[in-house]
Amino acid sequence: MPMQGDESTLLLTFLHNMGYVDESRAVEPNEISAALSLERCRVEEILKMLESDGYVASARRAGGGVCFYLTGKGVIRVCSIYT
Repeated sequence: MPMQGDESTLLLTFLHNMGYVDESRAVEPNEISAALSLERCRVEEILKMLESDGYVASARRAGGGVCFYLTGKGVIRVCSIYT
């Protein structure tokens, strides 16, 4: 199992690489969970931590679900991984 930092980096990188970088492209935690083979509760825990750090933001869907996307600060964080 990856360490916490590895999971958050994996999640940030996934959001970036899939283009989930604005509210109109926000993705639900269950989709992230399935794509990364992480438990949904773990994904939600990581997303809350990343949101409090300003790397991701949440948006409400018309049906009431919560979706997440990478913020500008999150994009910079991901780009710093590659430099």
